[in-house]
Order: sequence, then C-alpha cells, then structure tokens
Amino acid sequence: MKCEIIRDLLPSYVDGLTSRESDRAIEEHLKGCRECREYMDEMKQEVQKPDVIQANKRAIKPFKKVKKFLWKAVGLTILICALVFGGITYYYGKSWNVKAGDVKLSKEYIGKIVTISFAPKDKNIRLYAETEPGDHNVITVRAARVNPLNKPIHRNAYCGYTFVDEETVLTPEGKKEQISNEDVLKIQYGDKTEELSLKELAEEACGEKLASSKDVEMTYKKADNGIVAMEFQPKLQGLTLTAEKKGDYDIEIIEHYDETGNLPENRGVSCGYTFLDRNTILGADGEEVELTGQEVITVKYRDTTEEISIKELAEASDQ
Repeated sequence: MKCEIIRDLLPSYVDGLTSRESDRAIEEHLKGCRECREYMDEMKQEVQKPDVIQANKRAIKPFKKVKKFLWKAVGLTILICALVFGGITYYYGKSWNVKAGDVKLSKEYIGKIVTISFAPKDKNIRLYAETEPGDHNVITVRAARVNPLNKPIHRNAYCGYTFVDEETVLTPEGKKEQISNEDVLKIQYGDKTEELSLKELAEEACGEKLASSKDVEMTYKKADNGIVAMEFQPKLQGLTLTAEKKGDYDIEIIEHYDETGNLPENRGVSCGYTFLDRNTILGADGEEVELTGQEVITVKYRDTTEEISIKELAEASDQ
C-alpha cells in the first residue's frame, strides 16, 4: 500500500478499529517504512498528551492548596500588623490636658528673657504647650505618652517672654506691647487654670538678680603679697558679673545683661583675701584674724550655694 493510504488508516489502527486484514497490511508496511513508523509514533504521543496533562494537574493540585493557604496566611499577617500598628499609633498619639499636680513648673531667666518650663513628673509622658489662637497669653498644657520606639529628645514644654523693660514686652511678632498690673499669663491644665502676673515676670527679668552657677567659671589666683583672689568669669556672651559682699565671708554673684553690645573689657569680677600665713588672715577692718579651720566663704548663686574652706585658700597662698 502507498504511504498516504496507510497514514489515513493509522488513526483507526491506533484506536483498534481496523480489521485483521487491514492490521496485517498496515503492520507489513510499517516494517519496511521508517517514515510511517515515525508518523505513527508521533500520533501515539499526541493521543497520550491529555493523559499526561491530567496527571500533571493531579500532581500539582496539592501545591495549589499550599499556595492558597500561604496567601491567606500572608493576608492575615498583614491585617494583624495593620491593626497592631494602628492601635500603637492611636495609643501613643492620643493627647489630653494634663493635670496641674502632674507638672513641675519652673522659670529660667537669661537677661530679660524669661523661659517658663513645664516638666512632667511621670517619665512615661511628654508635654507640649498650645497657644490660644489670637491670644498668646493663654496656653494649654497637654500630655501624650512617650513612644518607646520613637522617644523625643525633650519631654518638657516651654513658653517664653522677652521684656524690653518692666513695662514693655515683645510680642511673638516682635512688636512692643505695654503691660499693666492686670495682664496675666493664663496656664490651662486639665483640672484648673493658673495665672502668672506679666508685670511680676517683667520685674524679675529686668531687675538685678543672682547669676546661675552654670554660667560662671570660678578660679583661684595667687599674688606674691599673700593675696589669693577668687575670680568669677562669665561663660555667656553679653553677660557681665559683679559681686556683692554680705559680710567678710559671704558673697553674692550678680549677673547683668547688655543687649546694646557696650560691654566692659573685663566682664568678670574678683574677690581677694590677704593671708599673713597659713593660720592668719587680714579682716575687712585690717585686723589680723586667727583661723580655726572652721571658717568658710559662702558663694551664693541663683541655683546653688557653694562653701569654700578659707583654710584651703590659705594653703593655696603658700604654694
């Protein structure tokens, strides 16, 4: 038979639908025809492909279930993370008006600038001050929880005033504004409202006041004639120091600020004591005073009081 006839019969032959006579004729032809044998092999492979596909589908079906489970797990994890993050954000982002008893108020003076500080007594909260719109003399002290993952540099709240003199204050816009005895700073807490007199703040800021110890450097200087000088030098620009003696051994260090820039060449101050020997000092009246070892010089600052042994100064005079 011709190859064309055999190839027409091969589909029926592969499916077992041909007669015995046809089968013998086809098989006899296939023995001597390589091309028809290859054609039949390709046909058999095409017939087998659907079975292979179904087998493959059955093989990967369990993996599809695993993949579906993984996607569900990923989605659930994302949902849980979103809920946790949202809860944390709400918990640490929520703020409230803090109670007055939970706040420590203090005032710091630098020249004619007054800084009012609000420090939380609870280390787990931070404070901030909100100014009332249209009235910078009314502030509300609010609190929020400290996020352990994003801790703030400062937990205190601040509000400040710059005074020109005892009757004039600079507004936040830099304009001069007259103040009277009735003008107050209102501080609103969660449980009450407190008032600070602006007039009193201005008087404290513009008046003579003690220097802060952190703004002063104290050193000793010995002279050849037995005098030991205690020298006090300012650490801040624009600051000048003077000393006021409240007796032979009591000293108050006073600060002065000059915003004009007309500062003296020597902005520090010194206090000297004359030692005749290690056990004898000249008093303010010029009389000799025998030292017992118990005498101290008291140096008073705004934030602290230091005591210096006169005996130590006497020993310094011998060195």
